[in-house]
Amino acid sequence: MTSPGSAPPASFDVPVSAWADAEGRERTRRTRRRLLRAAADAFDARGYRGAALSDILAGADLTKGALYFHFSSKQALADALMTEVCDSWELVREEIGRWGVDPVWRLLLETDAYVARWMYDPLVRGISRAISEPDLREQRLAWVTGWECATADRLRDAEAAGLLAERVDPDRAARAVVAVASGCHTIADGPDDLWTRMSESWEGLVPILTGPAWQARWATSGWRDRPRPDPARYRTAREP
Repeated sequence: MTSPGSAPPASFDVPVSAWADAEGRERTRRTRRRLLRAAADAFDARGYRGAALSDILAGADLTKGALYFHFSSKQALADALMTEVCDSWELVREEIGRWGVDPVWRLLLETDAYVARWMYDPLVRGISRAISEPDLREQRLAWVTGWECATADRLRDAEAAGLLAERVDPDRAARAVVAVASGCHTIADGPDDLWTRMSESWEGLVPILTGPAWQARWATSGWRDRPRPDPARYRTAREP
C-alpha cells in the first residue's frame, strides 16, 4: 500500500547560499572572497578561456601580489570556486534536511534551491559557465555525477517509503530529472524563464514518478503558487 508521505513543508521559500569557507582570519577571508567573487563574475561574463587574470584583479580591486598569495593560477581560482560552490550547497541541503519532509518533497525543494542558485548566485553562475568549456570537462562530469547520485538517493528513499509509482527505477529517473533541469538551464531565456520551465517540467514529471496518494497531496499543497526566488537575497549573501 502506498504511503502518502509527510505533510508539505511549512514554507516553499528555500534557503539561499551562504559562504562555506573556513578561513578564520577576517582580512584573509575577505580578500579570498573578493577574488572568488571577481573570478565568478569574469567567468560568467566572458567564459573561462575569455576571462583574463587582469579582469579578475580589476573586478576584485586587488593587486597581483594579493592574487598570487592565495591562488597560483586561473585554474586554481576555478578549483577553489568549485569547492566553495559545492561546500555551500551542502549547507543548503543540510538545512532542507532539517525540515523533516518526505524524500519527494525534499527532492522538489532541493531542486528549487539548485535552480535558484543557478539563477541568482553569482558564484554558481560563474562556475556553471566555466565548466561548460572543454578546459574544465572533468569538473563538469563530477558536478553532473554528484547531482545524479544525490537525486537517485532521494528517489531510493522515496521508493523505500512507498511514494514512487510502480516500476520507476530511481537511477534512471535521477538521470532524467538532471537531464531535464540541465536542458531547461540551457534553453531558458533568463532566470524567470528558467524557473517557469523547471516548474512546468515538474508538473510533467511528478505524475510519472509518484504514486496517486502523494500526487493528491502535492496537487493541494500550494506548490504551484510558491514564491519565486528573490535575486537580492542571493547577491547579498555573496558579498565578501
